[in-house]
Amino acid sequence: MKIWFADTSALIKRYIREPGSDWLRSELIRHEMMIAHVTPIELTAALGRRHRQGIISQFAFFQARQVFVLHLNAGRYRIVDWQKPIFDEAMRLTFRQGLRAYDAVQLASALVASASIDRNRFTFLTADAALERVAQAEGLPTDNPLNH
Repeated sequence: MKIWFADTSALIKRYIREPGSDWLRSELIRHEMMIAHVTPIELTAALGRRHRQGIISQFAFFQARQVFVLHLNAGRYRIVDWQKPIFDEAMRLTFRQGLRAYDAVQLASALVASASIDRNRFTFLTADAALERVAQAEGLPTDNPLNH
């Protein structure tokens, strides 16, 4: 089974319908899912922002949040816990690649997690084209739900 490390821009497509959602949902059963420790915070914030902006209804907001929490509690995601190597890698990425803080933490978490995994089994999944380019420059295989 392949391992997907999904950043928030990709994972949110599981919970609300937007471009790339159909592909992501159809592919989930073929992958083990990993997320960074900050993803639950980022995802719930992104859902709230979409609701406040009128992109999703209150019902869709509450439903998506509830299903996400159920998935977390059921252990559907392997969470990469915060550790010093991630802190150091994230700082390096902000300096060298000019990434925003949470993007750097997401990518650093994927880089640290992938260090002990066969890279042929690992894919960094993001819907952020700029972050995808940096991940590729850092040597990670990537995929983008917006490309499907």
